[in-house]
Amino acid sequence: MALQEKTSKLVINSPEANPEFEALLDYLKHSQDCDLTGYRRSTLMRRFQHRMQSININSYQNYRQYLQSEPRELLDLLNDVLINVTSFFRDRDAWDYLATDIIPKIIASKQPDEPIRVWSAGCAAGQEIYSSLILLAEALGIESCLKRVQCFATDVDEPAIWQARQGTYSARDITGIPPVLLKKYFQHTKEGYVFHPQLRRTIIFCRHNLAKDAPMSKIDLLMCRNVFIYFNPEAQASILVRFHFALKNTGFLFLGKAESVTTARKIFTPVSWKYHVYAKGLNLEREDYLSIINPAKLKASGRTSIVEVPEKATVSEPHPAALLDLRL
Repeated sequence: MALQEKTSKLVINSPEANPEFEALLDYLKHSQDCDLTGYRRSTLMRRFQHRMQSININSYQNYRQYLQSEPRELLDLLNDVLINVTSFFRDRDAWDYLATDIIPKIIASKQPDEPIRVWSAGCAAGQEIYSSLILLAEALGIESCLKRVQCFATDVDEPAIWQARQGTYSARDITGIPPVLLKKYFQHTKEGYVFHPQLRRTIIFCRHNLAKDAPMSKIDLLMCRNVFIYFNPEAQASILVRFHFALKNTGFLFLGKAESVTTARKIFTPVSWKYHVYAKGLNLEREDYLSIINPAKLKASGRTSIVEVPEKATVSEPHPAALLDLRL
């Protein structure tokens, strides 16, 4: 395929209005079933540029032609766009809080044999779903955990899902795991450190688009850490409604260190600002859940999602945060 002369710098317009880039996203959405339109344009464009520079392509139009002629390129692009950075017990203080405060509350809200459902949304290579499963097994005992705990681990990135499903990690990957837990929940093999095979079978791994697909349901602990920051405000609002639907009334939402939630109607309330844990607040009406299926209805009604920083949040929140406001 003929390409324009190689250059060291991409020719782009501003992130706010770039017809060539929007045409490229439209092509990916409708021809490749890869919808990236809900992501922040500035972030997307930086990552597209990084990939394009690595193969010496200097325009979005030429890159679209390249994608059409090289089917494997889409996987390489997604590896750049969907950066899966995570680790076991990332932000250890937050996981300690989960173990000492949140998981005991979840268990206390249940009957002795009642199921406990966990969803890791945007699970990347699986470290966080396995971290939560370790904490639950420590609290319940492995046998009870095997009987009661049901886990879902989802991501839009299929290679990440495949990796998470294997449950095999390198010596570098497991550095955040305390030695006693490593010995108890992992087997050291020539392939690496393999997570407890029986506990692993309590997890359902599947591809899932947070801003598009139907959410899980009756969830007691929903983890979505360091994912929101990549979405635009409209996608954030849609995802928050999905999460509200997914959680039980006694459930908890666990976000990343750089993320916090504020909603005009208080559909989520902070349990811990410091550790970014939220409980379900006010109930939503049926028409609000319908906005998941038809976001145009939400827009037509004049209700929009706007990122705002309430004064009380800036005072009480000790870390930089992406604050999400769902105006319903």
